[in-house]
Amino acid sequence: MTDRSRSLGEFPLRRAESRALRVAQETAAHVPAYARFLRLAGYDARCLRSYADFCRLPVIDKPSYLQRYPLDQRCQGGELSGVPITTLSSGSTGLPTLWPRTAEQDEIICAGFSALLQEYFHIQERWTLFIVTLAMGSWVAGTLMAALGQRIFSQPGIRGTVVTPGLSQDEALRFVEQLSASYDQTLIIGYPATLMSLLETGEQRRISWLALNTGLLTGGEYVSEGQREHILQCIGKDPEQLEGFVVLFASSEVAGALGYETPACLLLRRLCARTPALAQALFGSSVLPTLVQYNPVDYFLQVENGEILLTARGAVPLVRYNTHDRGGLLTTAEVLARCRAHGHDLCAELRRRGFGHGAFRPLPFLYVHGRTDAVIVHGANVYVEQVADVLAQSGLRQSTIGRFQLGAVTDPDGAARVEVTIELRADVQPTEALRKLYHHAILTGLQRRNSEFRNAYTTAQGRLTVAITLVPFGTFAVTSSKHRYIVHDPETQPRPAPERRRTDSSDGSEPGSQR
Repeated sequence: MTDRSRSLGEFPLRRAESRALRVAQETAAHVPAYARFLRLAGYDARCLRSYADFCRLPVIDKPSYLQRYPLDQRCQGGELSGVPITTLSSGSTGLPTLWPRTAEQDEIICAGFSALLQEYFHIQERWTLFIVTLAMGSWVAGTLMAALGQRIFSQPGIRGTVVTPGLSQDEALRFVEQLSASYDQTLIIGYPATLMSLLETGEQRRISWLALNTGLLTGGEYVSEGQREHILQCIGKDPEQLEGFVVLFASSEVAGALGYETPACLLLRRLCARTPALAQALFGSSVLPTLVQYNPVDYFLQVENGEILLTARGAVPLVRYNTHDRGGLLTTAEVLARCRAHGHDLCAELRRRGFGHGAFRPLPFLYVHGRTDAVIVHGANVYVEQVADVLAQSGLRQSTIGRFQLGAVTDPDGAARVEVTIELRADVQPTEALRKLYHHAILTGLQRRNSEFRNAYTTAQGRLTVAITLVPFGTFAVTSSKHRYIVHDPETQPRPAPERRRTDSSDGSEPGSQR
């Protein structure tokens, strides 16, 4: 398998490559910031004529590109006119990133989301109540889902109603209690941890989620199979039937869902949960990643140094943009062959579960183990740089050398915590008083620097916590003369134990590879 085929898959490779090349050429010609970026990198845009030339383009990311150039200079023609909407996402600097969105982007997102809703929830046959429990206001996820729902349910032949309680659990349950019985089904989109809390509180209020024919959609953070089983149990669904709960792989950079769990993805995760050797063969780890299929013509993906690169047309075009998601790409041929080698006929397994011939699509698979620069809890990114900034405060830097380990744990019941393990100086002893000092500094510091974390922490009502561990000098081995972040695979845990995402850090700020 060549690097070229490994980066995209067999469908439709040439068309996707050609489109990615055109996006790069247009961006170099019409986006002032990108043209300047290429000049400073020593790349002559006149040489950008083939896919091979495209693959030699320098990689961009938030620090090197988005945070370096003004927003208007990153837009087509160097201006914001003609952009109908702009939303926010969190950023590693603590300042939200502005994401303008074009009508063309919305058309792609709407078509994909509409197809998902029909595939899993048959919205053309069922009168649907769609409840958006994502953060609303200026944030991209909630506002986008509300707008998409309104567009989809305004189409001829599709009946549905959108309600937008946002992160207010009480308001969401009030909508359920007053409206859901009038509809054929209730669909709820939210973050995994908050969905679990909503379902459990609803049960306490004697809401029968099974009777309301409830379906769930989520994104923004990792979902373990233990969490999936727990959540599906609440709505009376069997995880082996591959229905009822779908994970979207959402991205602020594309202002929507880059891909979602198809039935093949759901089945693969079930098989891998029972056969760790299959997971190892597919993903290079026995720990299950997020797994979706995506359209490479809309979103062109590559992998370099274990990280996902994105090329996409939009109000702010992106060319070989490093998302800092750790993972890889698989072709359908690779997936089928590796499954057969471990005794599984994927297409036959889907048919046995009632899925037709077209259930397995010739689209590439994207798998993601997490981020190299952040952990995610309750839909909020907590960045390594933000923790490092807190530890650099005058009240703390006298007791730590700056090396720490950042992790996130979400239990199947939705309770979550940010874990920070801090290495102390050689002459400092770990005490309870010092641990409390670090806990207060990191909790308040993250809320001050990270608006998404602050929002998630406030609305979680005690189900999101911060845990601090102090360890003696020398605990974290220094393996390089350069300070760098090192991302490890999460620990393998028997279900229903929590799934972990962990990031080690020193006092530097240079991202590193996954191992």
